[in-house]
Amino acid sequence: MNVATIAPMPEVAGARHRWIAVGDLDVHVAEAGAGVPVVLLHGSPQHWFEWRSVAPLLAAEHRLVMPDLRGTGWTRGPSIGFDLESQVRDVLGLLDALDLDRPILVTHDYSCFIGWRLAFDHPNRIRGLVALGSPHPWTRPSLSMVPQMWRLWFQPVIAAPGLGPLAARSGRQGTVRYMLDGSRPTFDEAEREVFLAVLRQPEHARGLSGIYRRLIIPGMARMTRGEHDDRHLSVPTRIVLAGEDPVITEASLGPWRGTADDLRVSTAAGAGHFIASDRPDAVAAAVRGLAAHTA
Repeated sequence: MNVATIAPMPEVAGARHRWIAVGDLDVHVAEAGAGVPVVLLHGSPQHWFEWRSVAPLLAAEHRLVMPDLRGTGWTRGPSIGFDLESQVRDVLGLLDALDLDRPILVTHDYSCFIGWRLAFDHPNRIRGLVALGSPHPWTRPSLSMVPQMWRLWFQPVIAAPGLGPLAARSGRQGTVRYMLDGSRPTFDEAEREVFLAVLRQPEHARGLSGIYRRLIIPGMARMTRGEHDDRHLSVPTRIVLAGEDPVITEASLGPWRGTADDLRVSTAAGAGHFIASDRPDAVAAAVRGLAAHTA
């Protein structure tokens, strides 16, 4: 069943909006600028508006494509298909529908799982990858991470059928507010409301729950099993970590268990989990540097 989002669309100067038919979805895409294409995939519990501060820094040189992934934002479609394979197909279908020839891909939070799968399995489809706040693809959980794992208490809550959607949409939406502000205050109330408002709709609250149940928690489990061990990463890749992330740091990433042609890790000082909000300049610099390097 297709459900239209009734929350008001936020405004970003220069952004254009349209809906693209991709499989069983009508994918909402915000676009800006012109030039070398860059596809920016948001994290949780966000949507295309995550890139509101990055877009003005890149639009003069790049065609920016900022979709709402399945179950989020203003994308319309059935409340199924939140597993990684389906979401990878969604992104590949969007690249086809927009005739995007090897764009630079930017990912954050759970969309990093999509980015790594594309980079390893479909390296011919993207020119480069910028992964925000992501461990490298051969990272395993380490003892140094254990004292901080309590911060992820919300994941099984949101993932639980019935309970998760209820927690996401009801009352003051305390669980989602924690997801947005738990590690450090990042958003003002107006920005926070843009993300909260969409999740008050039952269909989108179920979507958030499905993403955690079918993609995020299974993706973390695959990391512990070494999903990408012994694989070669041919796509030029830049990982940008958050300087104030208490869990994922350069020291905690551990040894490489595979090989890469061109993988570099940096840290954005002063940034919390939501790097695009705290340090949009660092995100833009990573994209510009990768575009110049792969020209």
